[in-house]
Amino acid sequence: MGITLWLLTTSPVLAQGSDQFVLVREEDSIKIYERWIIFPDSYPPQNAREVKGEFIVKSSLNRAFQLLRNEDKIMDWQNHVSEFKVYPLATDTAWLEYSYHDIPWPVSDQDHLLIYQIVKNGENKIFITFKSIKDDQISPVRDGVTRMNLLGSWTFQKLGNGSIKVTYLIISQPSSIPRMFTDPVIRRNLMSTIKAYINILEEN
Repeated sequence: MGITLWLLTTSPVLAQGSDQFVLVREEDSIKIYERWIIFPDSYPPQNAREVKGEFIVKSSLNRAFQLLRNEDKIMDWQNHVSEFKVYPLATDTAWLEYSYHDIPWPVSDQDHLLIYQIVKNGENKIFITFKSIKDDQISPVRDGVTRMNLLGSWTFQKLGNGSIKVTYLIISQPSSIPRMFTDPVIRRNLMSTIKAYINILEEN
C-alpha cells in the first residue's frame, strides 16, 4: 500500500534552519520567512516557494499538537477552510487530512489530501511531517478546484515558563498566477491563521 510504503521510507528531510530564508513579514512574536528552491523530486525541476512561520505561544506541546487535527476547532483558526476531515490510520503515529480552501481572487479555490506522520514525540519536542498523497476513493479531484501538492512539517519545542516555540514549514508547487498577486494573499493568510491559532491556545 502506498501509505505504508511512505511511512516506512520517509525521513525528516525538512531542515528547519534559517539559511537562505528571507524575512518577509513580522508581527509581535510571529515571523514569516520565504525562499525559493527546487520542489523535491520534481521532473523537470520546478521552482517552489518554501515558507517558514515561527512564533512563541503560551501552551503545552500536546495541546498545540492536538489542535492541528481537531475537526471542531479547525475553522476557528483557518477561516479560509470550508471543509476539513481527519481520517485515522492503523497506526497512532499517522493520519490523513483533507481540506478545502476558499481562496480570495485571483487565486482559485484549492484543496489537498495530506498524510501526517509523527517523527518525534518527546517530552520537550514534537516533530511532525506532512506530504500530499493521492487517494481517489477518499478524495477524488474536483472540477474547477486546484489540487495542491504540498510538503512540510510542524515542530513544537518546549521553552519553559509555560511557553513553546512553534515552527511551521511548507513547500508548495507554484501556480501560474504572477507573484505580485499571490505573495500578499499567501503572507496575509498565513499571518492571520497563526494569530487565530495562538488565540485559541492562549484563551482561558
